[in-house]
Amino acid sequence: MKPIYWCFLIALFIQPVFALNAQPLINKYNVVWDSQSLNAAGSMPLGNGDVGANIWVQKNGELTMLISKTDAFSEIGRLLKIGQIGIKISPNLLDATNFTQRLNLQNGIIEIEATKGKIHVQLQCWVDANNPIIHIEGTSNIAIQVSVVNQWWRRESLPLTNKERHSAYGISFGEKIYSKEKDTILNQPNYLVWCHQNKSSIWQTTLDNQNISEFNKFSSDPLLFKNFGALVGGNNFKSISDSSITNKLPSKDFKLKVVVLKNKTPDVIIWKNKILQIYKANNTIASFDLHKKWWNNFWNKHYIIVSSTADSVNTYKITQGYILQRYINACAGRGSLPIKFNGSIFTVNLTENLGTGLKGFDADYRDWGGNYWFQNTRLPYWSMLYTGDFEQMKPLFKMYSEALALAKYRTKKYFNHNGAYFTETLTPWGSYLVDNYGWDRKDKLDGVSENKYIRYYWQSGIELSTMMLDYFEFTNDKTFFNKQFVPFAKEIIQFYDLHYPRDSSGKIKFTPAQSLESFFEGVVNPMPEIAGLKWLLVSLNKYPTLIADKEFKQQFKRLLLELPELPLTTLDNKTMLAAGLNLGKRMNIEKPELYAVFPYRLFGVDKPNIQQAIDAYNNRSNKEFWGWQQDGIFAALLGLTEEAKKIVSINFSTKHNGSRFPAFWGPNYDWVPDQDHGNVNMRVLQNMLVQTETDKTLLLPAWPANWNVSFKITIPGNKIVQGSYNEAQGVQLISKNTQVKIMLPK
Repeated sequence: MKPIYWCFLIALFIQPVFALNAQPLINKYNVVWDSQSLNAAGSMPLGNGDVGANIWVQKNGELTMLISKTDAFSEIGRLLKIGQIGIKISPNLLDATNFTQRLNLQNGIIEIEATKGKIHVQLQCWVDANNPIIHIEGTSNIAIQVSVVNQWWRRESLPLTNKERHSAYGISFGEKIYSKEKDTILNQPNYLVWCHQNKSSIWQTTLDNQNISEFNKFSSDPLLFKNFGALVGGNNFKSISDSSITNKLPSKDFKLKVVVLKNKTPDVIIWKNKILQIYKANNTIASFDLHKKWWNNFWNKHYIIVSSTADSVNTYKITQGYILQRYINACAGRGSLPIKFNGSIFTVNLTENLGTGLKGFDADYRDWGGNYWFQNTRLPYWSMLYTGDFEQMKPLFKMYSEALALAKYRTKKYFNHNGAYFTETLTPWGSYLVDNYGWDRKDKLDGVSENKYIRYYWQSGIELSTMMLDYFEFTNDKTFFNKQFVPFAKEIIQFYDLHYPRDSSGKIKFTPAQSLESFFEGVVNPMPEIAGLKWLLVSLNKYPTLIADKEFKQQFKRLLLELPELPLTTLDNKTMLAAGLNLGKRMNIEKPELYAVFPYRLFGVDKPNIQQAIDAYNNRSNKEFWGWQQDGIFAALLGLTEEAKKIVSINFSTKHNGSRFPAFWGPNYDWVPDQDHGNVNMRVLQNMLVQTETDKTLLLPAWPANWNVSFKITIPGNKIVQGSYNEAQGVQLISKNTQVKIMLPK
């Protein structure tokens, strides 16, 4: 289905459908269960952006909580859980058949109610949006006894089993058998306190392996002496043992707090004193009001609510999936490290098979481990521009900016020129994963990884620079532009200028090279690098007055002229985008030719030569569109409405069968909950609704005629487009000083 163009601009009120800044009606998309869960696969997620919890009530009435933190990285770089607690009340009311567990999205709370005859209990759990504290509060019409048990499992140091080593991917295939280290229980009267101490670290091992040992003079070990753990306590609670507390007398109400802390000190007593200080300083009542205010502001900032009389079940699932994925992002997007694509902080213990043939591992397990794959890591962040969730993008920029010094150092060491490059897979501090670089480096060249799939896969620096520039265009943050974006992009551009030869015509010849992981034997001039640099360099030319460095300006203008043409191919007399030249055998299932559509938006609706991209899309060799595949985004940006509609409809209805929560996707290519799957489809829905450049906004460029929508969405310039569309009344906008080009669907 192709849109009909309304080829004029509007910037007026058109019959407002609801008050400006009105709250979206999201209560109907709450997740509500009327029975207890069998195991951790029946958990609900809760979080404040850094600290999280999986919460469920078991059939026997025990409330169980898996506790997590975004940067709880172990000695060997595994992202561990903080731990698990179990809460029992007596008399046992939570095993009642009259039972409800509800995720209250509006306030970021899990509410639990149970009734036996005339006896009832109400609980609420929330992770303070502004403090590292989980609250569990309960009231009953009779006095109840409440007991809390630390259900810790890291009781002794054990070597990783062969099957379990995949959860330590990156440091797991060397000669040394690495262990998972035990936690430490700290005795403190009337509290449960435990901590994981990193008494060793693999940081120096990664530097030594990559022949950059001396970099330790310019940086410090990010893992050694890191301590992370929790303290659990409540008013009128007493110790039963070092792993259990209970209230001193039965009461009709109780309040428990779980404080989570990570810091760096060789003395764990310093850590314990700090976590006690946080616990005692917290004012629960004041915190709760501010917590609800944070979540209410979050939901009011952005929404896309889709409905349809003819397609009501499907559009409900799409809207709920969109809302819940954004909620999950908010639960884990404000920590010191980026969201993990393979489960975020919501992995659970494998009491059941998650679809990969694995069973019986603890909640620290995740396929592909704790390190970062850029191709996967980036995808949640591409969904955050239109939502206006800019604060959540900062951890990604921070990690790569802090790793820039290492990237520059190794570039000079390996290739004897300036600039910086980033590998597809990397540790949080920026080194190669040792498993990918290769443990045995005898007779191997520096800078050449053993893993052919990522050997010359360096284009992540280009894409991150592009995302940073988009962030600036959406926020107008000139400090970010000058202090973070320009220093980063300058080093990436410097690398590409100096690293590759020129051909006889003076154009850059990208070789040796590869086109993502799909083609890597003899590839020349891959599409992602050329399209990415062209998009970035053209975009930089829009800001001559903001960039003070004259040499840098001269460099990127010259480099733009030296880029080769985008690679093209011909099939059935149709000229279309190609993944590169001299491609050889396909080795993976990506679509690198379509990087010229996304993330580098050279082709799309209202842009030249769109048919070359449409033909490339129609002739792509692999038609899979789930997980990290971006087919839905390509389709939306190319105005292929029916294709985008099909993909977003299927994907937002395809959760993990073993999980109860409707937005725990996966495992797809990775793990559960799969963060790429949900976030790609957020971006699909966004680009069906709106597509933007710095000075142009297209509204409804790939929107189905029979889908109604209410929306509030951020566009470049930190502007808001708010309004609605339905087939009978058309478009109704509540947007001041915002020019949009409306493209009504058929």
